[in-house]
Amino acid sequence: MESAVSIQTLATASPSARRGRVELVLGGLVLVGLLLAGWRFMQQGYLPQPFYYRASDSLLDLYSTAFWAHTAGAFSQWHSQYPPLSFIFLRFASLKSCYAPGYLSGRDCDWFARLVLFAIFLGNLALVYRNYRLSDPRTAIPRTIAMGLGLPMLYALERGNLLIPCFTCFVLGYGDLIRRQWIRCLALAAAMNFKPYLVFVVVPMIIKRRWAWAAACGLMGGAIYVATALWYGSGWPLQIIANETSYAGAPSKSYFSDLYYATSYWPLIRILHTLPAGLRLASAPVAAGWSMALTVALRAAQLTALASLVAALVRPAGADIRRLAALSVAVSITAFTTGSAGYAQIFLFFLVFYEPWRGPVRITVLLATYLLCIPIDYIVLPLAPQAAYSWLGGREVTAAAGVSIGQIVRPALLLIIQTGLVILNLQDIRRAPQGARPRRHDDGLTCSRSAASLSET
Repeated sequence: MESAVSIQTLATASPSARRGRVELVLGGLVLVGLLLAGWRFMQQGYLPQPFYYRASDSLLDLYSTAFWAHTAGAFSQWHSQYPPLSFIFLRFASLKSCYAPGYLSGRDCDWFARLVLFAIFLGNLALVYRNYRLSDPRTAIPRTIAMGLGLPMLYALERGNLLIPCFTCFVLGYGDLIRRQWIRCLALAAAMNFKPYLVFVVVPMIIKRRWAWAAACGLMGGAIYVATALWYGSGWPLQIIANETSYAGAPSKSYFSDLYYATSYWPLIRILHTLPAGLRLASAPVAAGWSMALTVALRAAQLTALASLVAALVRPAGADIRRLAALSVAVSITAFTTGSAGYAQIFLFFLVFYEPWRGPVRITVLLATYLLCIPIDYIVLPLAPQAAYSWLGGREVTAAAGVSIGQIVRPALLLIIQTGLVILNLQDIRRAPQGARPRRHDDGLTCSRSAASLSET
C-alpha cells in the first residue's frame, strides 16, 4: 500500500518537477548571456549591444539627475519631464560637494550615490526572490535570475536609472510581502512619482470597483508630488506639461537612438517613412508595405487590449487584478515610442512571472518573457564604429553598434506577451458567473493569494 502511494506521489510530482527544470534551463540561458557579455567586456573594454551604445555614458542617468538635485533649474533649464521626487531622493543619496564643477565630476567623485544604487539593486533581488518563493518555490530561483540579472534590470543599472528605487516601490505595492493596504498604496504612490507612466497600475483598481484604494493611491501620489515640489521649489504641473509638450513636438532625428532598445515598432515605422532614400533599409514600396503591416498589427493589438479591459469593466468579478495590471503596463510600453528606455519592461515582467507554467498561453507568455531577459544580441547591419572613452572599462575603445536582431524581435515578443494577457483576461471573464460581484477577499490593491491559486479561478 505504501509503495502504491509512493508511486502515485512521484507520478503527480513529476510534471511539476519537469516544469521547474525547464525554467532552470531558461534562467541558465540568462546567466549564460550575462557571462558572455562579461567576457566581451573584459576583451573589448565596453559592454556590447544590447547595452547602451555610448560607452562613455555609463551611470549618467544617475549623476546628471543628482547634479540637478543640488542645482536649481531642473525644470526651467534641464526641462525635466518627471516629478520632483527623483531630485529630492538624490539630495539624500548623493554628495553635494561633488557637483560644483558639473555632473561628470560628480560621477568620478560621488561614490555614495553608486553605493546607494547598488544596495537598492541587491535589495531588489532579495525582495523579488521572497515574493516568488511565496508564489511557487520551484520557480523562484530562475524567475529571480531573469528579473534581477536579466537585460532590463542590468540595462537600468548600467545607465544608473532611478527605475531601480522605483521598482522597489512597485514590488512592495504589487507583491505579496506587505499585507497592510495603505502601505501598498503609499509604495505605489511613490512609484508613480518616480515614473509617471505607472499611473496605469491604478486602472485595475478602478475596473475591480476598488474606489477607496484607487482614491487613496491618487491622494497619496498627489500629496507626495506637492510635498516634493514645495521642497525642490519647482516642478509644478504646468512646467512639466510644457516640457513634455516641447519634447513631444520636437521632430526627432535620432533614428538609431529611437530604435535602439524600443518596446514598440513605432520607431521602426517612423524610420521606414522618414529616412532619406539612400539610407532606407528597403525600397520605397517594400518600406511602405512593412510600415502598413506593422501599423495594422499595433493598432489591432491596442484595440483588442482595450476591448479586454472594457470587458473586465463590465464583468469585474472574474478578472484578476494582477493580470489586469500586467495588461495595463504592457499597453503603456507597446503603444508609445520608448527609444532606449526598454528597461521599463521590468514592471511588466515582475507581474508576468506570477503566472504558473501551465497551459499553452501562459507557457508562451513566460517563454517570451525569459527570452526578453537574455542580455545578448547580434548585429546584422553594423554602423561605423565610434571611438570613445569607456568609463566602465577605464580606457579608450572603438565601440561597435548597429541594427540588430533584437531590435526587430523584442517588440514582437512584447506583442506576444500582450496578446497572451488579453486571452487570459478574457478567459477569466468568461469563467465568471453572470452577474457575479467581486469577492470581498480581493478587496485591496492585489490578491493575497499565490499565482497558482489565482489561476484556478
